[in-house]
Amino acid sequence: MGKTYQSASFQKSALRLMKTTCITLTILTCFCNDAIALNADEQRPTSHIWQLPNGEVELSDPLTSFSRYKLANPILLGSGGGGAVFSTHSLDGQNKDIAVKISWVRSASSVERECRILKELEHKNTRNVETCVGVERYPQDTQRAVIALEPVVDNAVARVDKINQDVQVLAVQSIVRTLIDMLGANVVTTDVQALMDRESGSVLFIDMTEAQIMSNPPSFLDLALASSFCAEIVSLIPETLTDVASKTFFYELSAAHSQGVYFPISIYEMLQNQSILLNSGSIELIESTITSMK
Repeated sequence: MGKTYQSASFQKSALRLMKTTCITLTILTCFCNDAIALNADEQRPTSHIWQLPNGEVELSDPLTSFSRYKLANPILLGSGGGGAVFSTHSLDGQNKDIAVKISWVRSASSVERECRILKELEHKNTRNVETCVGVERYPQDTQRAVIALEPVVDNAVARVDKINQDVQVLAVQSIVRTLIDMLGANVVTTDVQALMDRESGSVLFIDMTEAQIMSNPPSFLDLALASSFCAEIVSLIPETLTDVASKTFFYELSAAHSQGVYFPISIYEMLQNQSILLNSGSIELIESTITSMK
């Protein structure tokens, strides 16, 4: 009788243990499923849509484009006929911002060309121009293009007289350097856009949608574009700093020649009309260069 009672008691204890274990496993399973679902919700990208005058842009967050940079938090910087530009933050550990430009269907080829020209300028060591780090198709419409650009400039203005006075000379010098570098790379553009840091005076030329690589020798249209490019560059220079500009022009042109970089004769002849950039040294340098090239 004692053995039978003990056996029954043992069976009841075992049964209670099994029930308790099952309940515990059920709770743990539910908890794990909830955690997995919550984690999946956190990792699932959200989608942002902007209705802009030239069309619609939809971006996931994080972006599916340029996945190697893990771009997130897209913020609209501006839009126009060429496309819409957004700042994004890279989550790949570099802790930097990268701009993303999404073209419209009609502007896809020009945006792709912009990236090619920026890469050419980078190859030629052109200073103070943004860099194109890649081009892809727009995920929502493969007829459109997406390019990634860096750096993204904060606290910037478009005029020298709007930055701190003690760095305005640096800004003018940078502007003239970029003029010489771009002419040396045989690239000109219209609708020149320069961003200038208020504090440091650093200059970044952006939006090369209208940029062109000139033929050699330049065609009539190339020369017209080059003349317009120079005029727009000159318009960035305050009258009070024209002396700085002319001295920098002479120095940078001399430096380009010492490195074996020369322009076509027609470009030198066009530069002879840019009086703000010229001083006696650069006039003599251009004239002697033209003579030696004929």
